[in-house]
Amino acid sequence: MKKLFIAFLLSLPFLAFSQTTPKFNLTKDGVAPVVIILDPAFTASKIYEKVKSWNASLIKYPETGIRVDNPNTQVKFAGYKDNAWKIRDNNFDHWYTLQYTLNVEMKEGRCRVTFETPETRYKVWYNADGSTIPKFKESEASFETTINALLTSLVTHIKSVPKKAEDNW
Repeated sequence: MKKLFIAFLLSLPFLAFSQTTPKFNLTKDGVAPVVIILDPAFTASKIYEKVKSWNASLIKYPETGIRVDNPNTQVKFAGYKDNAWKIRDNNFDHWYTLQYTLNVEMKEGRCRVTFETPETRYKVWYNADGSTIPKFKESEASFETTINALLTSLVTHIKSVPKKAEDNW
């Protein structure tokens, strides 16, 4: 028992400082913004550069998708994702493309990501009390999986350390 208690005490600092990636949650009212807390060493300009490079890694011509570009403050860009969410009908999955806009607002050591979409069909997936209609559970899950994959990719890219060029002479 004593060893178990000591192991718990030793793991406590790791549990306190471990950060998980926040997730978007779809509700009948839409998707709420997510705040990403970063290390205080991440300045707004560093976050801005990382967000711009992430967008450039997603699409061939990244400037075509940019809607708002305020250096070190805000980047808003549009995109689309094929096979983003599905509706199951007669034991067949009907996959749909998702158009979206991500708005990333930056401050020192943190950023807020807002997900927007012109898609409104998801509003019929919910009862008046906000619970999901059982036949749309898979639709909601596939939608959330897609938008959370985007968010995870963004957070991973922001937190990544650039690789140093090696001199292999």
